[in-house]
Amino acid sequence: MPHVFSGMRKLEKGDILIHTHHVLFQGYIAECERTCFVQEASERQRAAFGVMQRAQQAALDVIKAGVPMCEVDRAARSIIQEAGFGDFAIHRSGHSIGLDIHEPPFFRFDEEALLEEGMVFTVEPGFYVPGLGGFRHSDTVIVTRDGYELITDVPRDLDSMIL
Repeated sequence: MPHVFSGMRKLEKGDILIHTHHVLFQGYIAECERTCFVQEASERQRAAFGVMQRAQQAALDVIKAGVPMCEVDRAARSIIQEAGFGDFAIHRSGHSIGLDIHEPPFFRFDEEALLEEGMVFTVEPGFYVPGLGGFRHSDTVIVTRDGYELITDVPRDLDSMIL
């Protein structure tokens, strides 16, 4: 499930969790999420994690002013689909963020609006496989003329995500 709230179940070795941080500064919000593993990640989880990382990088690689927002979603989704996880990618690849956590416009298949310099988005393609786990990193970026500025520069490699 993409969004689960805390409960009373004790985390166990091999569990996966998506840890979310929201930072507020002078009324504006930034988001950073990381897929974390309790003590270890199985080979299947490691492979899925790699797909998630490649999908996020594919999305980041197309971000720049003038690009249709659906192209960002398409870039990420194509990686997830090719790896066989397409049926488990059940939400958009990102959203605008600023005064509220989730604001339109979105990185979705049907969003034709063009990216503009200064827009702020999360980039968070994810997929959620029953019996395997959910995989999503979210980073906040500011769109520039030629790309983006990453404002949530925190480790994202698998080894750093093992708790």
